[in-house]
Amino acid sequence: MRFLKVIAQDRQGSGAADSIELRFHDSELDWREASAREVALLRSFSSTYLKCAWFNAADEDTRHLRMFALNPGSDGTPESVRLHFHEGETIAYKAAVHDLDNDGGFEVVLCSDVDNDGRTNRTDRSRVTTLVKQFLKLGWF
Repeated sequence: MRFLKVIAQDRQGSGAADSIELRFHDSELDWREASAREVALLRSFSSTYLKCAWFNAADEDTRHLRMFALNPGSDGTPESVRLHFHEGETIAYKAAVHDLDNDGGFEVVLCSDVDNDGRTNRTDRSRVTTLVKQFLKLGWF
C-alpha cells in the first residue's frame, strides 16, 4: 500500500514543531523522500500539518501521520482518503474524507480534534480537507 508518512519534530525544545519530514512509502519498509516538485506542492501541506500539533520532541519519530487513499472502484480516482495519527504503532486518532459520487468534491469529512485544541469544530474539518487536497495533488494513490 502506498502512503505518506509525516513526522514533525521540536528540535529546538520550544514546545512547537520546527521541522517536518515527508516519507513516501510503497510498502511498510520501502520509502523515499519527497522530490523537489513534491516539496513545492507540500509547502502548504506542511504549514497546515504543523498546526495540528502532532509532533515529537527532538529526534524522536513515534508520533506521525500516515495518509493514504482508497480506490475501491479501481477507476483511478480515490473515493476515500484516510489520515491515521500514530503514537508508535498505535493509532491515536483518525480522520477521513469521502467522495461519495466521485466528482472530486468531499461529501463527508470525519475527524476528531486534529489540532489538539480541546474542541472538534470547523477548523479541524478545514485542516483535514486542506491536507487531503494537497495530498491528492501529488497523485500518490
